[in-house]
Amino acid sequence: MRILFQSLIEAGRSPEYFRGMQARVAAIARPDVSVDFVGMPEGVYGRWTPAEVVKYPYMATVSTQLILENALRAEAEGYDVFAIGSVQDPALEEARSLLNIPVVGYGESAMHFASCLATRFVVLAFQQGFEQMLDLRIQRLGLAARALPTMLIDAQFEDIGRGLSAPEQMIAQFKQAARTAIAQGAEAIIPGQLYLSEVVARAGVTRIDEAPVVDGLTSVLKMAESMADFKRLGIGVTRRGYLHASPPREMVEHIRRFLSLPSTTSGPVGES
Repeated sequence: MRILFQSLIEAGRSPEYFRGMQARVAAIARPDVSVDFVGMPEGVYGRWTPAEVVKYPYMATVSTQLILENALRAEAEGYDVFAIGSVQDPALEEARSLLNIPVVGYGESAMHFASCLATRFVVLAFQQGFEQMLDLRIQRLGLAARALPTMLIDAQFEDIGRGLSAPEQMIAQFKQAARTAIAQGAEAIIPGQLYLSEVVARAGVTRIDEAPVVDGLTSVLKMAESMADFKRLGIGVTRRGYLHASPPREMVEHIRRFLSLPSTTSGPVGES
């Protein structure tokens, strides 16, 4: 089984992040699973961090289009699953409507796994603006009754990056925020962005005061494996309703020609 895993981070911005995820795949995925990681195009965020950019709706639509290019690439190159490693699940519904292979997202996967582990979960994120974004995502998934309002950790993108190699301070902040949420009724903890989740997972934190911490990478890969198994059994995504309506291939090719985009069989948009 081959999975193309899309990150919202440029590969060159945090090579340690990508190297660490690739190393963890061996411990998480089944022996027959291979995972290729692809980041966003170098320089797409300019002088800003991804967390600063994607919190704005217009900027998020640009990310959506870049993700969809790699989604089309995944199907054209014979991948079994396309995975989106961002908690807000950018382009998830659009990609599902476009592809015939399974598409999974971090937020949806982690929240459904959290619902299997506990009655109520909380998402702990960083960067102002993500709390409302994630609360809206939770509502759209129909899980508002299972979740506390998203909470923010007082940390910046650069703090998380430092935490990949020196996690002590970041883990202390995460545990403090988790205990605040637990006191308010949270029974499971989801690290908001996958960048933060990798700091927590690599530090070996799987439980805080008997509340499980949902590992983002594991959630995505295990959901990807399960959905690929479903697909092999003939159980694929619905084509009923607006969100899952699949456009004819000729229509897709027409609009791509009109927009001067390459054929859907072309190569990557980001960097592996």
